[in-house]
Amino acid sequence: MEIPQKKIDKKEACPRCLRPLQQCFCDKVTPRGNTIKVLILQHPQEQYKLLNSALLAHTTLQNSVLRVGLSWRNFRHALGEEADPKTWGVLFLKPGGGAGKVVDIVDAKKRPVASFASIKGIVVIDGSWKQAKALWWRNPWLLKLNRITLNPRHPSLRAQVKPEGLSTIESIALALEHLKEDASIYSLLVREYEDFIIKPNANSRLVA
Repeated sequence: MEIPQKKIDKKEACPRCLRPLQQCFCDKVTPRGNTIKVLILQHPQEQYKLLNSALLAHTTLQNSVLRVGLSWRNFRHALGEEADPKTWGVLFLKPGGGAGKVVDIVDAKKRPVASFASIKGIVVIDGSWKQAKALWWRNPWLLKLNRITLNPRHPSLRAQVKPEGLSTIESIALALEHLKEDASIYSLLVREYEDFIIKPNANSRLVA
């Protein structure tokens, strides 16, 4: 069972980053260009949660798209442009974690993808485990994408319902690092997550 996160009062939130005004990061984030494009599909109930990291990732990564909703007609509708599904992957956490590669990729037919260089973009589902499942089943076009499984070696910076769980921004950072994106982007995303979300809410006993 998941412990509910505290939500932000919309009336007291920054209209751009949706954070409490005292935690606004709009003028503090360091935007960076990224080669591998990132599409974040965010469940509507996640927007005003204190531990929401999707918008921080989107604000940092210049080559990214953030969509809030429950379903999109197809890949093009979600991304906002044409793209070959064979060159994109959707992120998954490996159940149970443990042994195996940190990042592995299989195609739509569950065949191993030998070259990570073929991946031009990643899709990340942002929400609780229950919300993520809902988004997955409401968007069957995701089945046409490669599946990128994550098997993190280190725990998340915040408590997770499942030990192998990661926040959205940590998942993006890990995937980009192993897909040979600029190594400094991993460090930047993790540092900003810690500075703008983890530390300001250090006294909160919230589980994501």
